[in-house]
Amino acid sequence: MILPTASIASITRMNATIEDLIMSLYDLSPLEFDLLFALIARKKAAPLDVLSKEVNRDKTTVFRCLQKLVNLRICEKETKTLKEGGWYHVYSAIDVAAFKMETEKRVKEIKESFDGLLSKFEADLNKTLNSIYDYRGIV
Repeated sequence: MILPTASIASITRMNATIEDLIMSLYDLSPLEFDLLFALIARKKAAPLDVLSKEVNRDKTTVFRCLQKLVNLRICEKETKTLKEGGWYHVYSAIDVAAFKMETEKRVKEIKESFDGLLSKFEADLNKTLNSIYDYRGIV
């Protein structure tokens, strides 16, 4: 996983915040970040309609955000059954310790990716330069 340049700049500057780190590492939009922290703050699961009211967005937008947070493994989705029949989902953030571990894991993956790129830097640079020279007919 390689971060976009803007993301690298946002997390390496001197006054970077936890928001910068999380939004960059997980590629979150401001709404996804707000939703994640609304879930962390509430400390209990909530259904889609409650969460959409909390962040003042329509249910379909919040649903897409929740799906992304669940796929990133930083939120969980649980199915609840209604007494009168039917079901619904509730969403919750993973606990802070697990979230920290997931974040550390992402940082480690990025570091390993950069280390791999740097280990073959010269060879890849020469290969790229040679292909540019060959393409342009430069000797």
